[in-house]
Amino acid sequence: MRLVATEMIDESMVLARNVFAGKCLVLKAGTSHIPKYTNSLKNMGIHYLYVEDELSKDITIPDAITEENRVRCKEILMNTLEDLQKGQSLKLNKLADNVENIISDIMSNSDLQLSLSDLSATDEYTFSHSVSTTVYALLIGYGLKYTRKMMSALAMGTLLHDIGKIVLDPAIVHKEDALTNEEFEYVKKHVECGYELLKDAPNIPTIAKEITLNHHEKLDGSGYPRGLKGDELNEFARISAIADVYDALTSDRCYRKKWPTYKAVDFLIENSGIKFDPDLVRIFIQRIAVYPNGSMVRLSDGKIALVKDQNKYTPLRPIVRVIADENGNRISPFVINLMEVLSLTVIESEVEISKSIINQKRNYTMEEESFL
Repeated sequence: MRLVATEMIDESMVLARNVFAGKCLVLKAGTSHIPKYTNSLKNMGIHYLYVEDELSKDITIPDAITEENRVRCKEILMNTLEDLQKGQSLKLNKLADNVENIISDIMSNSDLQLSLSDLSATDEYTFSHSVSTTVYALLIGYGLKYTRKMMSALAMGTLLHDIGKIVLDPAIVHKEDALTNEEFEYVKKHVECGYELLKDAPNIPTIAKEITLNHHEKLDGSGYPRGLKGDELNEFARISAIADVYDALTSDRCYRKKWPTYKAVDFLIENSGIKFDPDLVRIFIQRIAVYPNGSMVRLSDGKIALVKDQNKYTPLRPIVRVIADENGNRISPFVINLMEVLSLTVIESEVEISKSIINQKRNYTMEEESFL
């Protein structure tokens, strides 16, 4: 299995994971002849797909949680917020049950360096982001040896961290162009609006409710809404800040494309001890795949490879399958463990390679495109 930009799908590929839009399954795993669907997928804002082909057979991509739990959680969250918008009371029983399933998934996958695989439509970003942010936060919580009760509180708070956006003008919240200063100040109100919606909810711990208010606060006081800093921020707030920013950077947004995973990691490291808790950043980085299995990378000698597997505790040096030379010409695949060949490093990721190839607008033959 591997990850491929939607623009670069060809007839040799078979869809490896289901594709959802909202509550609907739009393409089922095992679908062939995918190119005929690419325009529709791009119109929905789905820019990457997981596929199976000859080059990626035997590559597995572990996810932190099962597809069933991810889809179910998004659906419950959508229904919960829709009911709230209709003036109904906040009902969290189903969400709480699903939280327990997600925690079980996290605990059973604790030894893996994980990547998330939610390739959702752009217009459901809020729900996908909430679920992925929760998974990332739980990875940190598990690394801190949180009790099940603490994990549940952390998960409930992060799942609902952006709930305040439902009372804001969607035309501004989902604006594709850059926000004006006035619009940005307006969007920032979602944290206080969210806290107001949750503060009297009986079945949510106070510390979880505070995540809605504090997930944009930063260690150096540069965050909002109150500019808290240092010890004024509890650990849940520090965790949610890391998880929220990381998922936002590595997701396609209506106003920009996602960052490569390693650049988002670099951002966290560069701001470690400034905006983010350095101990929590370290725990987080140990538990994610900087170059996820199945993603395309360019090595320092120019060759193109697929990430085949991870080396534990050394996320920058995975095991790769080289598939093309420095000019993009297909070669007989061979495997390199970057822990054993220290002269080579990864210099570009899937996102950057895909963009450069697409922007070249070359007239590749079908055979040439099948591996890029």
